[in-house]
Amino acid sequence: MTEIHQLTATGPALRALDLLAALGDAAGVRANMVTSADGHATIRGRVGDLTGEADQALLTALRGWCDVLLVGSGTIRAEGYGPLDLPTEIAEWRTLKGRVARPVLAIVSGSLDLDPSLPAFARAADAGPESLPWVITVPGADQERRTRLAPYARLLEVEAGPDGRPSLPAAVAALRQAGMTRVLSEGGPTVLGTLLGGGVVDELFLTVSPLLVGGGGLRIVETGTLSGMSGGTASGGSASGATPGEPVPLKLMDVHVAGSELFLRYAVGASAAASASSSGLA
Repeated sequence: MTEIHQLTATGPALRALDLLAALGDAAGVRANMVTSADGHATIRGRVGDLTGEADQALLTALRGWCDVLLVGSGTIRAEGYGPLDLPTEIAEWRTLKGRVARPVLAIVSGSLDLDPSLPAFARAADAGPESLPWVITVPGADQERRTRLAPYARLLEVEAGPDGRPSLPAAVAALRQAGMTRVLSEGGPTVLGTLLGGGVVDELFLTVSPLLVGGGGLRIVETGTLSGMSGGTASGGSASGATPGEPVPLKLMDVHVAGSELFLRYAVGASAAASASSSGLA
């Protein structure tokens, strides 16, 4: 019979910098999501009401780890993403590692229907070329929109998936080729579903918020058929590619608690299988 152990919150308190050190600095693809206790990924279309102070510390640590933050255009609009500022101690940690002080933002948008006045582009006029957000799109995207966005972002073309939207496995490969080997996704759920379907996620960080939401709504993974997925919502549509047709295996790596918030870290898919095999649990 499997033993059940009691989880207590009596360990040392961890600041964002402590969490960053605990994460390790290895390259890979990580996803960071939050869910209510009954499985909802948003409240009234936004993630913000699900998060707490401790969850924000973990978010800061993961952003400190990554080279690039990959987010769907729907999430950019719904959550009001701005420039990716980090606390001074995190920026200094990155500098000591020989990295730039803050990660760059990569927005997935096959249609390029992005307003340059969005907060994500707020500092584009003052930023050097290396600090501009990336916009990941497909060949043949609307030329007028491409011209409008050119002063505010670096456009990265990747192959299209079956529905004409950017292939996220191809996007991850292109970002790595550009030297950004630590990729963090904050969603939305459609983006995560597509990344999982492409088999490119190494770790999932999942915060369970102590709330019951009820009703219908998005889960942290929204999947569709190979030929198309819904988009244009806070789920961060505008992503394409295979989505999971079968359950994706996870292996629990770490558990942390803060008050009533629960933080779970999983190895995903092939990474979970390799971890289980090495520990004799396969």
